[in-house]
Amino acid sequence: MDNSESVQRDLQQLRDDHALLAELLQVERVALANFMSYAARTLARTRIQLQRRAREPEEFQDKIARLCKLNTQLLRRTVALSLPSLARLLENTATALDAARGDTAHTGDALLPALVSIDGVFLTLTTIAQRTGVPLTARRAARPRSRLPKAPSHGAYAGNQPSQLATALQQLSEQVGAAQGKLIQLTTIGLELVPDIQVAAFYDMLSQMLRNAIEHGVEAPAQRRAAGKNPRGALLVEFQLRHGGQSELNFQDDGQGLDADRIIQVAVASGLVADDTSLEQNRRQASALIFHSGLSTAAEAAGRGLGMRILRDNVKRLHGQIQVATKRGLFTRLRIRLPLTAPDTAQAAAARA
Repeated sequence: MDNSESVQRDLQQLRDDHALLAELLQVERVALANFMSYAARTLARTRIQLQRRAREPEEFQDKIARLCKLNTQLLRRTVALSLPSLARLLENTATALDAARGDTAHTGDALLPALVSIDGVFLTLTTIAQRTGVPLTARRAARPRSRLPKAPSHGAYAGNQPSQLATALQQLSEQVGAAQGKLIQLTTIGLELVPDIQVAAFYDMLSQMLRNAIEHGVEAPAQRRAAGKNPRGALLVEFQLRHGGQSELNFQDDGQGLDADRIIQVAVASGLVADDTSLEQNRRQASALIFHSGLSTAAEAAGRGLGMRILRDNVKRLHGQIQVATKRGLFTRLRIRLPLTAPDTAQAAAARA
């Protein structure tokens, strides 16, 4: 991309931001707060659907149908609120989902254009939150929900109080971003529900993921502009209560994704896998190699490659499971499933002392 194209792109971004701000000036704050809460819940449900495995054609079509329904519902709310800039992005998402519906291969690749559009919606919502101070959080009026896990009796939930965990992560993202010369927008959802006894352990895990994402995942502003991305990298942290006394922690960045070929190359060179490995045909297993101690694709790897191993060990100590999903140039997502209270949670939290 030459300099003139870069300037035009920046000018268009400024025009888009100006148009969005003009629209926001016409929206009442209470209505916007309710909308942002609804949008956060819709995004959370959208991510759940995106994570669903759909190997059969019927399952794939059902997945697309659910995504279309969620997108349509959010679009209606957006139109009612008179936010045409966001509505256009949601319309683009609808078009991409319709195209995926007609794909005969029924593979995840068919959803990639929709993922890009959904990321655009998320980035716009985070921009709204940043400009207005109205948080993108999934709050709703209190009401009985008998099928959700109950809060532990020892007062482990922060309720509607500001989450100290979210505040600490925000400060860390600003510090690491500034040190790396990168622009970062961190959005947190549901961290006020993390049990007090697990907060320290969660901070250990999330701080490691955050540092790794900013240092190695999110590109520099100039590189992101050249790739057609928002110069500000987006990080998302989401905590959810699940059925059966379980919880789920999701961490996602919209950076350059994992380089599976490079990971395999380094793993072979370091003796972690054999030269005749079949990992070239299984990129998901290749991505899991990042959790091996000492594996680093950094140019100067000395002293590196321990962070993800420490993360995996912490998850195991909490009796949890961790999965990684990535798409080169688009995103990396880490999903951690944990019991709400593990027998040695306190010991794990104290191990960092």
